[in-house]
Amino acid sequence: MFTFVVTCYNQAEVVIHALESIRYQICRFGKGQKFQLIAADDGSEDQSCQVIEQWIAENEDLFEQVDRLFREKNAGICRNYVEALRQVAGDRFVVLNGDDLLSPYNLFEVTDLLDEYDMVCNAFIKFTGSGDMIRSYPVYLEVVLQNFIRGNILRRSIKLGCAIMGPAVYRKELLTEEIFDFILQFRTVNDRACFQKIVGGHENLRVCYMNRPFILYRVSQNSISNFNSPNRRLHNQEVALLCREERKLEKSFFFRTMLYLQEKSASFRANPNYFVRLLRFFSPYYFIMLWLFIKNYREIAKLEHKLIDRSWQYCRAF
Repeated sequence: MFTFVVTCYNQAEVVIHALESIRYQICRFGKGQKFQLIAADDGSEDQSCQVIEQWIAENEDLFEQVDRLFREKNAGICRNYVEALRQVAGDRFVVLNGDDLLSPYNLFEVTDLLDEYDMVCNAFIKFTGSGDMIRSYPVYLEVVLQNFIRGNILRRSIKLGCAIMGPAVYRKELLTEEIFDFILQFRTVNDRACFQKIVGGHENLRVCYMNRPFILYRVSQNSISNFNSPNRRLHNQEVALLCREERKLEKSFFFRTMLYLQEKSASFRANPNYFVRLLRFFSPYYFIMLWLFIKNYREIAKLEHKLIDRSWQYCRAF
């Protein structure tokens, strides 16, 4: 069985699009498979639960199992995320936020790679609330850098809070109660905390990168992708806390220093002042990006163009 997890909070106007993108995947590419849907709402104060319930009533025949996790009070992204993951019954699964969409490409081709790899890192494309694809190539530098971050560089990058692996899919058996407990220390950094624990606990993790959009990320006024949103500020504060937690465990003086600098950089990111936020560029994270960019400039440029030029029109129409 394959599991779709949808997490939601006050997204009544857009969660229907996320659910419809799941229906598209099942009807277009999922014939012959059985599916579970987990709808996890974190105490929405709008009509999100009603919208989800109505959609399920109209499409319940698509699923072997449907789990509704509707909280009465908001508990934060991390708790909503963990409680949903604990209900995953399928051997393979994907997690989708309620304001994003699965891309129109076959996601099962991605998850099938887990027969060979422990984790598959994927590309994504950002779009605005009005539906316009963000086509600026530099925006996707962090995305294509996943193709070059492996082994020890991967472990160090994750510990330093590098924003990679967001839409990655991985083997279900990599999730443990220890990982869940770690994630539950936070409110917003669910993906980062999860991957930090997974990568830190598996030295020989088999990872690959697929340069094709897996998820379409919506950039809205309140999304974490928006520098000026309150959620973004809290998120960056918790990224700093993640670095602090890693610094407690790090034995190398050099990398403890790097983690301290990255912690301060994340704090600068959380500052509402634009000019203070510019100090975030003086961080180990950006030095890693700059080194990889210089070392692999030509291939990175090709990957960026392949990702955007081949996908933006198809994804925009979708």
